[in-house]
Parts: sequence; C-alpha cells; structure tokens
Amino acid sequence: MQITIEDISPVEKRVELELPWTDVAPKLDKAYGALRRDVRVAGFRPGKVPRGILEKMYRQQVEEEVARTLVETSLGQAIQENQLEPVAPPTVDKLELKAGAPFRFSARVEVRSQVAPKDYSGVPLKRRPATVSDAEVDAELEVHRRRLTEYRPVEGRAVTAAGDVILVDVSGRVGEHKLKHRTAAVDLDEEEAGPLPGLASRLRGIPIGTEPVEVKYTIAEDTTQKELAGKPVDLRVIVKEARQKKVPALDDELAKDTGEAETLEGLRAKVRERLLEADAQHVRAELAQQLVKELIKRNDFPIAPSLVDRHAQAMVARAKRQLQAAGLDPEAMDERRMLADFRGSAEQEARGAILVQAIAEREGVTASDADVQKRIAELAAARNEAPKKLRADLEREQAMPQFEAQIREQKTLDMLISQAKITDADPATADETTAKAGEKKAGEKTDDEKMTTTKAEAKAEPKTKSAAKPKTPPKKKEPTP
Repeated sequence: MQITIEDISPVEKRVELELPWTDVAPKLDKAYGALRRDVRVAGFRPGKVPRGILEKMYRQQVEEEVARTLVETSLGQAIQENQLEPVAPPTVDKLELKAGAPFRFSARVEVRSQVAPKDYSGVPLKRRPATVSDAEVDAELEVHRRRLTEYRPVEGRAVTAAGDVILVDVSGRVGEHKLKHRTAAVDLDEEEAGPLPGLASRLRGIPIGTEPVEVKYTIAEDTTQKELAGKPVDLRVIVKEARQKKVPALDDELAKDTGEAETLEGLRAKVRERLLEADAQHVRAELAQQLVKELIKRNDFPIAPSLVDRHAQAMVARAKRQLQAAGLDPEAMDERRMLADFRGSAEQEARGAILVQAIAEREGVTASDADVQKRIAELAAARNEAPKKLRADLEREQAMPQFEAQIREQKTLDMLISQAKITDADPATADETTAKAGEKKAGEKTDDEKMTTTKAEAKAEPKTKSAAKPKTPPKKKEPTP
C-alpha cells in the first residue's frame, strides 16, 4: 500500500492511498462467495449461482461494499502509522473499482491543532470572596420546611387557592415549542414551581375537577430559565387534585425533625456552613473560567471547523435535554439557528479544551488509577449509588477515556490556578465581574455532565465518511402533592 500525505492547512491533511490489485481481488472473491451462499436466483440451486450471473445482478453494490471496507481498513492504518489525530470522520473522494487496476482514493482528514502553549504560568486572576447572605440561608431553611410539610385534601371549597399544591394535566404551546401532555404537581405559592415559570399564580382560583381551563400569558424576561424568557404561553389545564399545605413552624422542633441539629440556630449555622462551602466551589469554577479565557487570548492557533461543529452540536444536545426537563418538545426548536447561536461559545470551549490538553501533555499531568477511583467514589456518593455500578456503567458506555480526560483536565486547571497570581476582591466592592455564577445558560454543562459523558460523545476515533454508499444485499414521573 502506497501512502502520500499532503498538508492542506495546519488542521487538514489530504491522504492519498493506492492498493495493488492483488490486495483487492481476494476481497472481491470473498464478497461474491458470501453472496453466492445467501442469494436465491431462479434456475440455480442455492450456492451454485455462477460468478458471472452475480456480477451482472449485484456488481455495483458488491464493489461499493468492498471499496468501503478497503477504505476503512487502509485509511485507518494510514492514520495510525502516521500518528494523525482526526477530530471528525474523514471525507473520502469518489471511489471506483476497475478490474486489474490499483485501487486509488484520497481523503481529507481534519486533525487536532498542534499547539505549543505559552504564557500559562502566573496568569493574573481576580477572586471574589465566598459569601452567603441571610436571604440564602432563609431560602434553604424554607426548603427544610417544605420537606416536612403535610398535605391534606381540600375541603369546603371548589376552587384552588394560595397555599394549595395541585396536581394538573397540562398541554399546549410555549413559544414555538409544543408542551407535551403531562401531569405535574404545582405549588401555588411558588412562582417558579411547576412545569413553567409564572404558571403557579395563574392557577389560583380555578375550578377543581374535570373542567379544562385556558391559561395564556407571557413568561417574564427575568426568569431564571433564560431559554424561556419572553415566550408566549397558551395552555389547557385540568386540576385533577388539590391539597392544602400544613407547613411546620420555623423553630427548634423543626430543627430536631431534620435530624441535623437540636435548635433552630444550630440548623441555621449548619445551613450557612454548607452554602458557604458550595459557593467556595463556585468561586473555584469562576477562576477556572477566567483562566481559560486568558489562556485563549495569549495563545492563538488554527482550529478544525469540524471540531467546533462537534462542540456546538453537544451544546445543542444539552439545550434539548434542558427543554425536555421542562416538559417541552425539543423537536420544535430551530436547530440550525441554535447551532449558529452557539458557534462562538463552542469555539471558545473547543479552544480551551485543546489548550488545557496541550498544557497537560507538556507538564506530564495524568489521571492515575487512584484519581479515577476517588472521583468515581465522589460521584457515586452524590448520586447515592455504588461506585462499582457507576464504573461498570462508564465502561459499558465506553466513556472511561473521556472520564479520565476530564479528570486530567481538572488536575491541570488546579495546577494552573495554584500557579496564578490571584488578587482577592474587596467584599465591599465586589462588582458584577466577580458576581456569583449561579445562572446556567442553555447548552452549558452541569457539574455532573462535566464529569460524565454519553457513549456518542466519548467515541475516541471518528469513523470514515466515505463517498461509497453500500446497498443492502438481497436478502419523571412527576411528584404527587
């Protein structure tokens, strides 16, 4: 096999291959032999159809299938031998097999950017202090109260009221999205509760029973669910059940019932400590974001367009999952527009990942077995499942390489942050540039998603995209109130 590699750009190669006919002919013989065993042709016994008859009937599809197999094996071998790192399936030119002639084809391969990272030590960063407000502590205490709340059937009235938790059937549209029929529990005291923000207040004072109610409004621009901001809502709602809440008093008895403290002040102190620890993790994440942005500014390099496309597609997939979690139909979204909207963020995400990987390689950062076991144990504890099961799931989904890469990335970021020149912001003057990163944009990864991946996202070696197209041979549950 003859291999020629030509540089089209720093991130794209043209690979030309030539296989002698002596390598091709046995593949064709094998393909026709397999076809002869399976095909049924009138006038011939099974397995006795002459080769010439088979060539007349099935030549095109047999040659296309053989060509595809030759391309995959030979191109894969060429990529491995020449240590190319494809970031997308190679695109193969038109293929044609000619009896007795060498089989020639060429492929365009987009490859990983080759980066010599620079100026990554001592990066200046600004760190806000980890803080917890009294309002945040109060909100968390309210969560405890809700967990210990009793729900009693509504008696003596036929309409809903503030203080109720209702079970509703909901269907309709939210903007361009169809809201699939679903049953949901809605706390009428919580504006952001239920399937949609702002719905709760509009369900007060409506009949309890089987009569449908039309609900129309526009979601507020300042909603925490940014992907739904400003969307018009047109729903059909039936209240199936309503219950009144008996909310416990915020006192020492409630603290004892939580099992965390004997007094309300003791519970308040534990809640504050827990929230402060969580915000310290947010501060760390903000430092990592600042760091990566600064590294991108300091290191310019070409990047394969297909790699940016993959990151944009992953962001769209995450946005779809967020819509599904809200009960919306993601198929109604304009995926092409979203890909365009996400492209800028996707390029920054891709550049950051390449830079951190290049720094890890230069500094010899690795994910040891101990690192992997520790992170699996942490993640399993957060999910309340056995570490062995989580590891088995990752291995079954072929996600371990990606999991290890993410651990290596986090270790590299930790190293770079430890080397950075960090300036602590004055708590009294911390401005919006050091505000808490509490909101998550559509398409952004959750902490859980950053450490796990789907089988599709974890594929390490893209398959070949060939011009030869082989033909087929002839043969939540929602919580109740």
